[in-house]
Amino acid sequence: MIGTADAPGGLAAWLERARTLVAVSMSAYHLWTGFFGTPVGEVHFPLHLLLALVVLFLARGQDGAVRPLALAWNFALIGIAGAATGYLFLNAQYVTERMLFVEPLTLTETVLAIGLLLVVLEAARRTVGWVLVIILLVFLAYALFGNQLPGALWHRGYSLEAVLEYTYLTTEGVFGAPLGVMANYVFHFVLFGSLLAASGAGDFFTNLARALTARTVGGAAKSAVVASTFMGMLSGSSAANVVTTGAFTIPAMKRSGYNKEFAAGVEAVASSGGQITPPIMGAAAFIMMEFTGASYATIMGISVIPAALYAIAVFIMVDLEARRLKLAAFVDPDAPTALEVLTRRGYLLVAIFVMIAILADGYTPTTAAVWAIATLAVLLVLFDPPNRRRILKVCWDAMNEAPRLVAPVTVACAVGGILVGIIGQTGLGLRLSGLILDAAGGQTIVLLVLTTIMGIILGMGMPTSGAYIIMAALLAPGLVQGGVSLLAAHMFIMWVASKSSITPPVAIASYAAAAVAGSDPWRTSWVAFRLGLSIFLIPYMFVFGPQLLGMGEPLDVGLAFVTATLGIFALSVAIIGWFLVPLRMIERLGFAAASLLLITPGSLTDLGGIALILALGGIARLRRSRAA
Repeated sequence: MIGTADAPGGLAAWLERARTLVAVSMSAYHLWTGFFGTPVGEVHFPLHLLLALVVLFLARGQDGAVRPLALAWNFALIGIAGAATGYLFLNAQYVTERMLFVEPLTLTETVLAIGLLLVVLEAARRTVGWVLVIILLVFLAYALFGNQLPGALWHRGYSLEAVLEYTYLTTEGVFGAPLGVMANYVFHFVLFGSLLAASGAGDFFTNLARALTARTVGGAAKSAVVASTFMGMLSGSSAANVVTTGAFTIPAMKRSGYNKEFAAGVEAVASSGGQITPPIMGAAAFIMMEFTGASYATIMGISVIPAALYAIAVFIMVDLEARRLKLAAFVDPDAPTALEVLTRRGYLLVAIFVMIAILADGYTPTTAAVWAIATLAVLLVLFDPPNRRRILKVCWDAMNEAPRLVAPVTVACAVGGILVGIIGQTGLGLRLSGLILDAAGGQTIVLLVLTTIMGIILGMGMPTSGAYIIMAALLAPGLVQGGVSLLAAHMFIMWVASKSSITPPVAIASYAAAAVAGSDPWRTSWVAFRLGLSIFLIPYMFVFGPQLLGMGEPLDVGLAFVTATLGIFALSVAIIGWFLVPLRMIERLGFAAASLLLITPGSLTDLGGIALILALGGIARLRRSRAA
């Protein structure tokens, strides 16, 4: 072993400097393209992937040491990636004009295609784990040997050369829409979030969340919901958000009286909620733009009410749990009020408002993100004396951190692009849709349940963006054929993708939260799953009631929101088992029945659900009075 993090002049230190230089260069390149326009995809996408892979492979081991064999292997991977991507952006015109499946691959192209595929697989193994690697290998085998399969899964089969050509030399494989979205849109938003974090804005949002909720029952958990949801929408990974915001929120929840499994579960659920919270929604919203053809403003519009219901559901759960445990509201007389927090650093919100205004005006997400970055930098210089003196370091730190956050998601998107390409090349999406539709027998609810089960299995151990890419290619066509509208189908799939991170047996967000809380991972994942049960019903609600996607008359939308909120409340009461008093099993079943009535569209079912809640609430109130 040579060189360590403790030796400033050692090899490890030089590698870290090299990684920082590449990361900052990657950020500078994307800022340049954001202001002046991106090159053609045959240049831009390979260059983005190359820079992300270099940032990834220059990372040291978990112990901070540099080992000769590992270092040689990493440099070999960088060399292969450089040769494979360099061939594309140095021969961009040829790659664009060549005739697909007519001109045979040269030996050089074959070797480079295989090399890049192996590099991407190794990068996926390091960042996402074996799950995604195995899925990709299975799909590759299916492309090559599908002609050996019986029934609906049969296709005519493709040669290795055809698969490599489609994967490497087109914009339907590695360099398909998922990677394009990362290079064109997502990177700029991650850089904006990194600049917020480097400037200390994360403390501002955490303090604002605490000021808004700390004086309420269960305030520590509620502040975790607000802070984690906000920071989670800037991140493309629920697990990554858990380990950052959870370092502050989980200890606070434990100190306030919540047990460690519950505290970790709340953080996992809240961080997962950030993936579907506008205006940024992690990376998946931009990928949805490519799959649906809808504008960014449209996707934001249909996301507002479901995201609000998500936050309400978690708030209700933590509030009921706090009251069940008889946790008192903790009031710190020295804690700043929300107005004081906003007075000190509320100017940071201006950058977000600028971004939203530019998006609403019809400009591209890239333009909005770049101008938000510029606005934030100017605000720091004008209104933040400590950051004014260190503005160059703040910008440098942000430009260094953003590529490190983007690199794992870029790899997942590269693999997702290959999967989408194979699905399109073999027609697997249509075949699988046919199988699901046949199994559903024309019943929409069965179709949605089957899609949920398959989506959770496909999304195990994967970031939201990667899971969504696979599900959108495989499962969305079946939902649309089954009568679900295109936008509702993709929103449904995005919700399933984001919830796969808290669903056992492979709940990566829950496991990350358990590591922070020092709790049992298995128990934590089940607590998170239980907290998310009412959330799992929200996508079913907006499929059957499109008013929850903002589609309809304002009065109908308002009524749907109210009844959905009551349904979520009733189910939360049934899960926690407390409302004014500890509930008996028959009462919990009654609240569960009320929630199902309210979730089902129709005025009669809504009235029945409300009547049942009022009756059960009256009984609980009477029991409390007798106990007192």
